[in-house]
Amino acid sequence: MNRTLDDVLNNWEWPTTWGWDYPMMAMTAARLGRPDKAMDALFMDAPKNIYLPNGHNYQDKRLPLYLPGNGGLLTAVAMMAAGWDGAPTKDAPGFPKDGKWKVRSEGLRPMP
Repeated sequence: MNRTLDDVLNNWEWPTTWGWDYPMMAMTAARLGRPDKAMDALFMDAPKNIYLPNGHNYQDKRLPLYLPGNGGLLTAVAMMAAGWDGAPTKDAPGFPKDGKWKVRSEGLRPMP
C-alpha cells in the first residue's frame, strides 16, 4: 500500500481527480503511519482540491458544488484526530508530531 500511495502522489493526473481523492489519500497515508503525507494530501495545491467561500468543494463550471469532497475532508480530519482500529495509542495519531499541529477533539470515535 505504501508503494501505491507513493505512485499516486508522484504520478497522478491531478486535473482528472475528484474532491474526495484528497481525503482518501490522507486517510490512507495516516493509516500507513505517514501523517506528513496525509497533511500534504489535504493541503495539495490542485484544481480539484479547492474550497469555495460558500464551503463547497469546486469541481468544474458544470458542477459548482461537490458534497462528497466536503464529507471526505470532515471524515479524514475526524479519523486523523480520533484514530482508527489498530491506530497508535496517542493523541491525534493521524497528525504529524512536528510541533506545528495542536489538535483538540471531543466526542469523536475511532473509525473501524
